[in-house]
Amino acid sequence: MSMPEAVERRWTPTVEQLVYAVIAVLAVVSRLWALGDRALHHDETLHAAYSWYLFSGRGYMHDPLLHGPLLYHLGALIFFLFGDNDTTARLSAALFSIALTLSPILLRPVIGRPAALIASLYLLISPVALYVGRFFRHDIYSVVFELLVLVAIVRYAADPRPRWLYLGAAALALMLANQETTYLYILIFAASLAAIFCWRVYRPGLAIIGGLGLALALLIFVLPGTAVVDGGHHARRDATGAIVVDQPGPIFGWPPLETEDNGYALLVRNRSDSDGGRTVWENAVRYLADIGRFVNHPAIISALIVLTGALALLIWLIWRRRDATGGTPWERALDRGEPVAIVAASLVTNRRWQVALAIAGTIYAVLFTAMFTNLLGLISGVAGSLLYWLAQHNVQRGSQPAHYYAVILATYEPLLLLGAAAGLPLAVQAVRRRWPESFAIGLIAWWSVAAFGIYTWAGEKMPWLTIHITLPFTLLFAWTLAKLVALAQQQVARWQEMWAAAAAPAEAEAVAPANVSGAGDLAPVPAGGWRWLDDWRPGALGLPKGSLISFGLLFTLIICLGFLLLSITVAAGPASPIQPWMAVLFTLTLFTLLVIGAGLRWGWTVTAAIAAICLAVAIGLYTARSSVRLAYQTGDVAREMMVYTQTSPDVMRVMRRLEEAAMRRGGGTRLPVMYDNETVWLWYLRDWPGAIYVPGGRLDGPPSAEVQAVLLLQENLDRYPENRTYLQGFVLQRYPLRWWFPEDQAYRLNGSSLLDRLLRNPFDYETSAQLWRYLMFRQPPAGLGSTDFVIAVRPELARQIGVGLGGSLQMPGP
Repeated sequence: MSMPEAVERRWTPTVEQLVYAVIAVLAVVSRLWALGDRALHHDETLHAAYSWYLFSGRGYMHDPLLHGPLLYHLGALIFFLFGDNDTTARLSAALFSIALTLSPILLRPVIGRPAALIASLYLLISPVALYVGRFFRHDIYSVVFELLVLVAIVRYAADPRPRWLYLGAAALALMLANQETTYLYILIFAASLAAIFCWRVYRPGLAIIGGLGLALALLIFVLPGTAVVDGGHHARRDATGAIVVDQPGPIFGWPPLETEDNGYALLVRNRSDSDGGRTVWENAVRYLADIGRFVNHPAIISALIVLTGALALLIWLIWRRRDATGGTPWERALDRGEPVAIVAASLVTNRRWQVALAIAGTIYAVLFTAMFTNLLGLISGVAGSLLYWLAQHNVQRGSQPAHYYAVILATYEPLLLLGAAAGLPLAVQAVRRRWPESFAIGLIAWWSVAAFGIYTWAGEKMPWLTIHITLPFTLLFAWTLAKLVALAQQQVARWQEMWAAAAAPAEAEAVAPANVSGAGDLAPVPAGGWRWLDDWRPGALGLPKGSLISFGLLFTLIICLGFLLLSITVAAGPASPIQPWMAVLFTLTLFTLLVIGAGLRWGWTVTAAIAAICLAVAIGLYTARSSVRLAYQTGDVAREMMVYTQTSPDVMRVMRRLEEAAMRRGGGTRLPVMYDNETVWLWYLRDWPGAIYVPGGRLDGPPSAEVQAVLLLQENLDRYPENRTYLQGFVLQRYPLRWWFPEDQAYRLNGSSLLDRLLRNPFDYETSAQLWRYLMFRQPPAGLGSTDFVIAVRPELARQIGVGLGGSLQMPGP
């Protein structure tokens, strides 16, 4: 090969590849920067502690309360590779967050290259994705697998190669081994795929599927009765152990399900092979008997019968029943080359479905049994998890209102809400017109709607669960923006062709001799020539030349003017002649006039694309600013709704100063300290061999002379007055342990919250000003709530720890 040929064939990166490279670098920096600077959240300390137990050889036992085993195995692996500290505790989550940011690249063949690139870019700056991606919880792992399963489905549908099936099986098994949200994900996708299959193969089956879903919902959530429960949702039971009925179920008068009792939920968790000194087989029988108490309810028995009957009926109608021609619906679908039937039939080729099942089963068994060290995990992995979290639906941990996720999205991800509003009608059009990407976009649109609906319905609502909603919303938004631009580009190309064709006869007249026959039939050249054709020549992004720049400049001017007016009116106070709502109305009016003018100038399709680009950039800047503030500035201060409740920075500061004091005294972490039943200490005192546990936080006497510090919850200090007596001679300092966002004053509909006042009187100055101050500067409408802890130290250590809330460093008198 000659040198010129070698140079010519040398690989050079494309613009798209360079953009992905930049996104990858920014994802690594943004996910790893200052990863350990924030104190571990309560849940993070539990996850880190149990990962450390597994790493240090203390084993692992699946507990549905703490979700699946995958996180703990990943955490233990990271500790093995890089050591154990606050940074490495979050490292695996950050790595998965980086993978999530780049994973839309796998969807390029089905949603388009521009859409995949936009999705990656948005995941880079998304506040929810960035915050949850730096948080040692299960959700970031789950959403990566959710996206991989989607990739496997749409790629296998387009090209049924076994690798996509095996990828989907592995991702689904890992998702199940990580978190119980898998059941909601399976419900969402199983319903849509079954509906698509029946629509293309046997349409009467849609009625059977719909009836089955309705019947199961009624049998599980409506027809059972309700129990008499206490504040912790523990049911009262009679002498025989049966649940005391509050209200019998409608129609049949059935008693409550066992999952009405939170005590039953606790019963099906923490089951070890060696419980009570029994063999694993004896404990397995006992576990199955406890599960049988739920299964033996008439509603569950009926549900199993209905489910089995409906599936058997569908199998018979589609694969067994023959019509007058002697064929089945399945055979007719194959004969006419129905793509759905061909893809489904490929599952049995070379035993693909058996291989996929073996892959999923192996992953499930290895992880839930902790490498076969706790075989009861085979039962608790599905049955225990499902029953425990079914019970938590009734407990409704967090007690969040139905509009909780709508508020979170409006605050942190407004661009996704706008994208969904524009994208859902466009997705319906794509499905109806059978655009090439209709299957993938139809699934994404359904996933978006179903995820928002099902998580809003679910009893437990937490901010970290929002990422399960924002992921499909991000894909829908990205496709919508890319499609609007593509439609505008097509419109520009069509008009360019039409007008170029119309101008051709006139150009011919301009050069033809006057005596040529037929010349008089040509249109005369207009004044100024045909220069207007140049205005429609493609410019930036294939849109009319100069349109994006001119519209963007005017849009920027309007946004800046609106921001300035709002800032001035809020700063001026109630006496300002211009109220905040007037500034908003003025800005919207100018924007509307701009859109109308652009629509008359360039057409509505082109204008919609240009407006969408400008809105995406403007709101994207707000989104990126929210991300930076949430992840790096206020991530451990509960001024953010996404923070919910968070370990205060004082915990990390106190522990580090205590470690420094111990090092100075020469004993290191062997320095004797005492701690109570607060779970945060499980993590921060893991390397303290001199740490002494105080059961229940109640001291049984003065600490020995060797003990230099005592860590107690403020509530334990108040509950047991003798604790103060025993701590005579210590200097007590009080600090916030964890604090939480003022939900009641912000978004609960209780008559006085900010949201309540905004809905009742959106023109009130103080309400508008409070909303503006929160959105721009994260100033909540009320102070933060907190629960505190106390550190009691010997006087010589007091100044090294520092002053807490209401504390004093004064030495005790003689």
